[in-house]
Amino acid sequence: MYITRIEIENFRNICKAELDLDKNLNILVGRNAQGKTNLCEAVSVCLGGSFRRARFSQFIPAGDPKAEVKIKLRFRDDITERENVIDYTIRKNNALITYNGIKMKDAAELYGVLKYVVFIPEHLNLIKGAPELRRDYLDDVALMQTQTHFKKLSRYNKGLKQRNNILAVNNGDKKATAELLAPWNEVLTAEGINVTYGRLKYFNFLKKCAAELYSELTNGSERLSMEYQSSAFKTQSIDFSNIDDLYKKYLAELEKNLVAEMKLHYTLTGVHRDDVNFFINKMPAREFASQGQIRSIALALKLSEAEIIRRKNKTDPVIILDDILSELDSIRRDYVIHHIEKSQVFITCCNINELSALTNGKAWSAENGEFTQI
Repeated sequence: MYITRIEIENFRNICKAELDLDKNLNILVGRNAQGKTNLCEAVSVCLGGSFRRARFSQFIPAGDPKAEVKIKLRFRDDITERENVIDYTIRKNNALITYNGIKMKDAAELYGVLKYVVFIPEHLNLIKGAPELRRDYLDDVALMQTQTHFKKLSRYNKGLKQRNNILAVNNGDKKATAELLAPWNEVLTAEGINVTYGRLKYFNFLKKCAAELYSELTNGSERLSMEYQSSAFKTQSIDFSNIDDLYKKYLAELEKNLVAEMKLHYTLTGVHRDDVNFFINKMPAREFASQGQIRSIALALKLSEAEIIRRKNKTDPVIILDDILSELDSIRRDYVIHHIEKSQVFITCCNINELSALTNGKAWSAENGEFTQI
């Protein structure tokens, strides 16, 4: 898949931009805060949501609250060559989205329509940052493959909200609270198992592929391993062949924490509390990894994510690298370029000389939200 053209009006600091894109390489060069990342973000906004996880009210240019935001994204399937068009408009604080002329309820419906992988500096926080970053990452990987995961996750989150609401107003009556929680325990159990399955389906591939890529990145001197930590099942190996047994275990974990949860007023067990642990040569990366090791882990994860898309969908994803290649040493930079050369790539940088090895494609200079092809 590849994007052929993007048109933007009044998106953050971009007043107007129209770029006919190269099928392979597109470089955006300029100083910080000139609009490079904003243009890349506009791509993700059309395809399910901002990779900055920003609200659409934040897209409206500062100082012009009545401005109408418009993004038009054209892309083709690299097999059929059929052109698809997404129109994204924010008008009077409401988002209006159409896909090939058909109105969408929400941009989230389009997540995965065009397969893409984003690598931004914030992804370095995946290794040492808050657990929710790692949970969100695994969910994003699953969502890119199937909207079914989105439905399961949404039902889980709605059930979790209802359960927490009951815990927040409980009057200390254990029996009465348990009766109110019972139906929501069943919802969380059923959907929690589904979400766990969806995450692990792709986590197990990431685990294997990232280990191989990390070994190559470090010339075999270091070994990366990953573990999924389930708060409900408390095991590294979950057997999904016996759903009834998993259901009983999950439900029992929810029920046994009732007293503590009534005091704390929130749910202590479930997929919303799961985490991922990284190890380098069996040492916890969260505690001992250097900045170089963290960067290598993040690179391995993102390259593995792209490989999932290639194998499952028989297509090369669009890859967005925001201010990341310039921060790598020449060995890692060459390694990344070698592993993305089949895809359409967007690269942002401050100094185009750092990418002198890349001779094909198109490049634009970004300044104050304006883009000039160079």
